[in-house]
Amino acid sequence: MLGEGIRTVLILRYKPTNSNIMTKAKKTLLGLVVTIAGYSIWTQTYSFDAEKASKYLNENGQEKSIHFCAWYTMRALQAGGCPAIILPAQWYRYFMPLVQFEEVIQDGYEPQKGDVVVFERPAWRSWKHISQWWGHVAMYNGEQWISDFKQENMNPYKKHVPYRIYRYKYDQFN
Repeated sequence: MLGEGIRTVLILRYKPTNSNIMTKAKKTLLGLVVTIAGYSIWTQTYSFDAEKASKYLNENGQEKSIHFCAWYTMRALQAGGCPAIILPAQWYRYFMPLVQFEEVIQDGYEPQKGDVVVFERPAWRSWKHISQWWGHVAMYNGEQWISDFKQENMNPYKKHVPYRIYRYKYDQFN
């Protein structure tokens, strides 16, 4: 399966003053990671099965967080047929549109099986665990949000953190 056996660590320590430059840099870096992995998601045709992705999450989700939300969500996406790669959680906001997931408007939002939520890195400085530096990503299984653990609600943080919700564009299962 995609991503197995690939161990790449990228450290980005660049903070430009122009946010547009950083957005372009992250998209370029994402393209580089995909190229390094030797897998072109832009030329692949696939369909996403939210049932299979939800089944993976239900079988593998823990009771408490083990701080591997991106890994578990990536594996769920792969189980559903999506050519997902491992990234820091907050970077999935750049990745999801590349694999035919579109952003959902949050006003009046009703979750559907297979929806993915991507939280930005929390702004506060009192992080309990290093994994919070990377944001958070989770998927809705039809009943609850699950990442590496079964969440009580969509937001796993105690404070508000900006987020985006994505849904597969060509969803035939809902």
